[in-house]
This record gives sequence, structure tokens and C-alpha cells, in this order.
Amino acid sequence: MSRRRRGAAWIVLAAAPLAVVFGADSGDEQPGDSKIWNGVYTAAQAERGKENFDKSCSNCHNADLNGSVRAPSLRGERFMGNWGNGSANALFIKLRDSMPATYPDTVPEAIKIDILTYLLQVNGFPAGKTELKLDQAELEDIQIVRKGDQTAPNFALVRVVGCLTPGNGKNWTLTRTSELAVTKDDAPTPAALKDAETKTLGAGSFDLVSTAAFKPESHQGRKVEARGLLYRDSRHSLLNLTSLEDAGGSCGN
Repeated sequence: MSRRRRGAAWIVLAAAPLAVVFGADSGDEQPGDSKIWNGVYTAAQAERGKENFDKSCSNCHNADLNGSVRAPSLRGERFMGNWGNGSANALFIKLRDSMPATYPDTVPEAIKIDILTYLLQVNGFPAGKTELKLDQAELEDIQIVRKGDQTAPNFALVRVVGCLTPGNGKNWTLTRTSELAVTKDDAPTPAALKDAETKTLGAGSFDLVSTAAFKPESHQGRKVEARGLLYRDSRHSLLNLTSLEDAGGSCGN
């Protein structure tokens, strides 16, 4: 979404509590730490990643990952500024498609997933007991976030899965919502939609703003993935939509 469009969405969203007839208050549970803090790779995998990073990446990014005139730093604030609040899949796609810069096809994907885990290790994300798999849906579900940074602020761009239900008049509500996650992407990738199909529904709800462009009636009663700008206060939980996509199946009763 362009900066201009997002700015306009903020205005609509901020004004929405005064202009929209709302349903019931949200029952969202605040999510805890992202799964990335539970360990999504093994120490042995990161060690393999280090060896291959030194062979294929250190010439540009330097052995200490602090970057050079040829390539940016891959650690600390620079890393989080580029990849924070995004998915591990977004980082993997960057590695897969454009690294090393001149000959990306010279390094197999199986090695690049190991290099990704090394980058996570260097940036303080802990190792676990299971190796990270080359599975884009799984990678999409891993959010690169600071520890404890899962309570999304107002006007953050977020994604959530739930059931689309008609409200009063022309209003629509997303019910039985999963835990939301901050994202940098206005719309989902195919891998993100595949991941959305596996999401467990919850007990929260969001009143939706700016729904007309997404033809919500075609998704009524369906499990959907919604993205948009978040607004919450003591009375309302709102999502100003940037995307609404079917997530595979009816919500049932």
C-alpha cells in the first residue's frame, strides 16, 4: 500500500469509532512471545549456516556481519530495521532469489535455509530442538520480532484469520479470530495463505472498516485472512482492510 493510501486509511480508522455502528466488544487475548523465541532451528544447523555464510556471503557482508560498501549489515538494528515485523519467509525469499548478488543459483536452497538460521542466531534468537525446514508456509508463520513485542500498537499493519460475519446494516465483523501478527505486507503471498489455512480460530472479533472494495458478501461464513490497520480502545476493536482473502473452508456453526 502506498504511503498516501495508508495515510488516508489512518484518518478513516481514527474517525471510525465516531462514524460506524459497532457490534460487541472484542474478546481478544493478547498474544505472548512469537514462536521465534521458542527456538525454530538447532545449534548444529546454525553452525552449518555459519560455515556456508563464511564461504558465500562474507566477502560482501564481512565475516562479522557488520556489512561493507558492497552490502548492508546483517546484525543488530540494521537487521531488525530491514526484517523486523516481517516473516522468516520474506528473508528466505531474499536469500533465495538474490544472494549471492551476482550468482544466486550457485548456492542451493537447502544451504540458504541454514544460512538463515545463522542470521537468526547472530541476532539473538535462540536455538531449539528441531531444525528449520525448507517449507514456505512454516517460514511464513515465523515472525521476526523483538522479545515480548507482540502486542500490536494502534495503526500497525497486522494480519489475522477469522470468520467473516455480516453485522448491522452494511457492516462486517471478523469473528473467532486467531492471534494477530504485525506484518509489513499489505496482502498475503501464496505461502501466507497456505499458512492461514492451518491457523486455529480463537475467541476474538474485529469490526471491519473499508470492506466494500473486497466484496465481503462473497466470503460470508468463510474462514478468511484479513490484513489492515489496527485500532483498539476500551470499547472497540477495528481493522481497516488492505486485504481480504479466502483461507480455505467454511467456518461452520
